[in-house]
Amino acid sequence: MIRLIQDETELLPWAGDPIGARACAAAAAYGIGGHAAQFWRQNGDTLLCRVDDAMLLCAGSDPDWNELESFFPMAGGRVLLCRAGDASHLHKPESVTGQVMLRHGTTPEQDAEAEENPSPRELHALLVRCETETFHAPEFEPFYLDLSHRTRHGTALSVAFRRDGKLTAAAFCTARTDRLAILSGVAVLPEYRRQGLGRRVVHALLAKLSQPAQCVYRAQGEHKQFYEHLGFLDAFAFAELALEP
Repeated sequence: MIRLIQDETELLPWAGDPIGARACAAAAAYGIGGHAAQFWRQNGDTLLCRVDDAMLLCAGSDPDWNELESFFPMAGGRVLLCRAGDASHLHKPESVTGQVMLRHGTTPEQDAEAEENPSPRELHALLVRCETETFHAPEFEPFYLDLSHRTRHGTALSVAFRRDGKLTAAAFCTARTDRLAILSGVAVLPEYRRQGLGRRVVHALLAKLSQPAQCVYRAQGEHKQFYEHLGFLDAFAFAELALEP
């Protein structure tokens, strides 16, 4: 049976899980009873979360897959993030697949040139300059509002470097709990690449994070060696499913 979670402490068992931590961070930023985010449990140890039109699933020991498939359309989700093994039970088309990579270990030294939480407007402009055939910057207004809100509530952190008065590189953490921080992006202006700025800006972000573990969602076939050199190792495969017909 699926029931609504109305007490944030119920989310604590998932605070160290790479998917569950995203739900915990959403609750910390947006609250447990608002319209922006909602949270449910099924059979005790399966967690579901909806943030706007994106859903998360942490399947427990005995999920009722038929009930879940019926529930998703009613919950208002457009896409669903889950482990790849769980996706095989849901019979929905995959839009994105990849690996969650985890890192444990020592914290890098602080970088005196790193700028903490620069303007989301400047960060978005940097992302637009870094667009490729496979990467498209998010829409400005949702990005600006969400990053600003999460930063104010302590669940997001970004760092950047400037050269010649402009942002040249940035790294983002947009979800974190006491146990885990999730790195959500790295961007370096094309004309400043191959100078070590990508690795340096991630180190600068890691130096400002107090969580004992960090993770990153790596799209299939992309940036494996980059993150391995930073100490991240493959943990499990993930999938993003399209819930709409």
